[in-house]
Amino acid sequence: MPTAENSPPAILLIAGDVSGDVHSAALAGLLLARDPQRRIHALGGPRLRDVVARSPGGKFLGDTSNCSAIGITSAVKIYFRGRRLRETLRRFLDSNHVDAVVLCDWGAFNGRVLPELHARGLPCLYYFPPRSWQRTGPEGLGIAPYVARVATPFEWSAERLRAAGCAAEWVGHAAIEKVQGDEARARLRERFGVAPDEKLVALLPGSRRSELRVLGPRMTEAATILLRDRKLRFIAVLPRELAAEGRAHLPDWIEIVTDCASELLQAADAAIVKTGTASLEAVIAGTPHVAAYDASWSGRIEWLLLWSWKRIPFLAMPNIILQREVVPELIGIKCRAESIAARLRRLLDDKAVRAKMREDYALIREALGSEKAVRPTERTAEIVEEMLCESTRGAVRETIAR
Repeated sequence: MPTAENSPPAILLIAGDVSGDVHSAALAGLLLARDPQRRIHALGGPRLRDVVARSPGGKFLGDTSNCSAIGITSAVKIYFRGRRLRETLRRFLDSNHVDAVVLCDWGAFNGRVLPELHARGLPCLYYFPPRSWQRTGPEGLGIAPYVARVATPFEWSAERLRAAGCAAEWVGHAAIEKVQGDEARARLRERFGVAPDEKLVALLPGSRRSELRVLGPRMTEAATILLRDRKLRFIAVLPRELAAEGRAHLPDWIEIVTDCASELLQAADAAIVKTGTASLEAVIAGTPHVAAYDASWSGRIEWLLLWSWKRIPFLAMPNIILQREVVPELIGIKCRAESIAARLRRLLDDKAVRAKMREDYALIREALGSEKAVRPTERTAEIVEEMLCESTRGAVRETIAR
């Protein structure tokens, strides 16, 4: 691998899905703010691209937008694109010096390139390691031989990884950094044009095209049912990559905004949210919500054949964290517009249900690291800097040995 003595440190970040791009870009931006001379390279989405553009000598290797998959069918569709991205990464590493690599989530891709990075002698930090939400079993522990450090959002994840031999640290979940405080709610509602006496329902149909195509119409139908007996305002939030496609699946009376999920959730009175990171964002914002998920018919068949036998008790992240139902989960054949509308109606009408949900939210926020003295992104940046220092000391020792 090429060397770069006395040159600014070079950091390579790799992220595939939208949430990984968001968290990696926040980390990269902080690293650059702490040292504007750092070279930030990235294989990622548009947010990482924006940070790389501000870095002197930084290189953006390729766009990974819409390159994450759930299940075999969607994985097959992006297989060849993934191979091209890996080849692009190899060519870059053959001709460029890198001091540290940060991998964020995207286990299907990062899990394959991690052994190659390790073989090149590159110190790797895994930020948001795969299966970090899982409390037992061997899944997600295969990264142990190849990583120098791990920064994980959950305490039990750090314990599992340390037991497997990783230098793993519980840094907390970066989503907790986005909430602006109760005093910001009025300002946010004004920003979205919501009147003080208006009830706002946020719609979060997902960050993948396949999710938008299935859940967008389903949420629209649920909203239509709710409008039969009450006046509500509906706003949907999508990643910028899906903004143009969003209108094909959502009617004109549902406004579409982009890249502001946490702000919209904090302004909302309730929400319908796809299971996953967005459900955690609703918890952090304190927004009562219904979690929903469904797939195409091919996806349902794949689930029945490959996964249903595992009897997974929960899919919504709040329920996984507390190991009990905190928010209503409407999955698969249960994800019907009538059921979604009924559950949301109860959240809007029943103060006791909302109060109990918010009590549970407080416990979840603690599990996400809300009480930590150092913010997750800041602590992760410190870990990267510790790795850079160790890399520098290693290079000095190697020079002396010569």
